Formats: sequence, C-alpha cells, structure tokens
Amino acid sequence: MRPAFLIALCAAALWAADDRVPVDNEFVKIIRAVDPPHSKTPLHKHDFNRVMVYVDPCTQTIHYEDGRADTHNWKADQVAWSVAGPKHISENTGAAPCAIVEVELKQPAPTKASSRAKELDPVAIDPKHNILLFDNPQVRVFRSWREPGATEMLHEHTGRGRVVVMLTGIDASVNSAGGATSKMTAKARDVFWTAGPVKHAGTNVGPQRFDMVLIEVK
Repeated sequence: MRPAFLIALCAAALWAADDRVPVDNEFVKIIRAVDPPHSKTPLHKHDFNRVMVYVDPCTQTIHYEDGRADTHNWKADQVAWSVAGPKHISENTGAAPCAIVEVELKQPAPTKASSRAKELDPVAIDPKHNILLFDNPQVRVFRSWREPGATEMLHEHTGRGRVVVMLTGIDASVNSAGGATSKMTAKARDVFWTAGPVKHAGTNVGPQRFDMVLIEVK
C-alpha cells in the first residue's frame, strides 16, 4: 500500500521546470494561470474537460465566435466544472489579477468507476470536514479541512489518482493503512498530483486550520 498522499505532496513540492505547469502526465495537466485585469486571451478552445479552482475572486467574460458572451463572478476558492467546447476569448473584466488552477482531464471517464466502501468514504464518514462539491463520470471533487491537533478518520481515495490544491498552508503527519508515517509541509496555492488509490488518516500538527480541494480522477 502506497503511503498517504502527503508523502507525494512533499515530493511534488519540487516543481516542474515550468512553474506554470507543475504537473503534466498521462492523466492530467495542471496549469497555474494568472490573468491580469482587463486582459484578453487569444481565440482558442479546450480539447479536454477541466476542473477550475478560482484562487482569487474573479470577474470573467467569455466571448464566443458566434457573438455570444457569458460573464461569471467567481468567489475566492470557488470550484467549477468546465466542459471542452467551442473557440472563445476569455477576458478578466475585473480590477485585480485573477489566479486560477486549471486541471485538464486527459482520459475519458472509465467504463466502470472504482468501488469504495462507505465506511472508507471521507465525505460519507465525516461530512463536517469534507464537503462534496460535485461528482460526475470523470471526477469527484470535494473540499476538506482540519483544525489544529485534529486527526482524520481512516479513509480511502480511489481511482487513477487525485489532484490536491492547497487553499492554506499545511503542516501535517499521515499514517497509512500499511503503518507508514510521513510528514508534510506545503504552502497555500501549492498543487500536487498523487497516482493510484490509497488508505490513510492525517493529523494537523500545525498551529492553524488547513484547507484544501481534492479532485479524485476516476
């Protein structure tokens, strides 16, 4: 059994050569974008479905080739599902820069999703600390946090792997179901990928609550 995802978080702190794309593998491509105010992208399209984490509050207008325009007002740390679609121009119509973590999903949904016992489902066993944001054939996305000194219940992450987007810093230790213990420290806005399923429970050993978005890729 692979040690808890926090081991991989430590390893992933060594970013790829291009800090804008910290992860690019067979399953996901993670892009850290910052859109300056009143800036427009070139006309483009997205070939993959994406999970979008709006780290900053953001007013964004999407201009489509057919003349349509949609404006969205995103809150800080809001998470959205974005399907592959037509060509468009994206414009930050707000007054401040907008930081976004984009997770492109390179693989189609599996024909059969991995199973998970309800007693190991973090959302089911601890809804106070794990809030489901959305669940579709490709991903399950939830937000998770832990108070200082608190320990998670043993739980399992299934599927091809998961993306973790840190909304705060974290200082934690994790015990895997196999008995391994690891320590992990990360900063707010760090982004990580961990492959494969894992069973573990983490303890917040830092002085502040940690908060993260987890994107389980099915």
